[in-house]
Amino acid sequence: FTSIVVTVIMPLHQYQVVGRRQPTEADPVPQIYRMRLFAKNEVMAKSRFWYFLHQIDKMKRSTGEILAVNEIREKNRRIVNNYGIQIRYNSRSGTHNMYKEFRDVTMCAAMERLYMDMAGRHRARKSSIQVRDAKIVKAGVRALKRSSGEEPVEACSSLSVKPFLDSKIKFPL
Repeated sequence: FTSIVVTVIMPLHQYQVVGRRQPTEADPVPQIYRMRLFAKNEVMAKSRFWYFLHQIDKMKRSTGEILAVNEIREKNRRIVNNYGIQIRYNSRSGTHNMYKEFRDVTMCAAMERLYMDMAGRHRARKSSIQVRDAKIVKAGVRALKRSSGEEPVEACSSLSVKPFLDSKIKFPL
């Protein structure tokens, strides 16, 4: 008799978490912080919010309050987009900044591909990866501007994305 173990992988969701320090007499209207986070569920999104907020401002869950948690959904999941993701991750040798591009139908699916790619190529765990910026990259527009003022270059610089930018691409059967 053999047993089959089935692992259910919860897909990532994109959340917007809004929070602030609890109002006091000294500070009746504290500054409000808003973050876009990728997490498996709402509880993990709140936890990551407090983790990053503690790095920005010396604030923790007991001294702050969450005003809103909203899940951000894609409007159209049928169109393939190019996603540019800027990350910071801790490796065995130090902290590194990186920019990666993925081609997928949703931002959350691109993030899952990022985590898989980072685990395979760099042995980086999900907990050691911090997403700095994630956005849709157009095919002919520069995604990240250089400070030196050089001529803008093609936006998609990834070799795995470039072959699919041609509008006359064909997939013969």
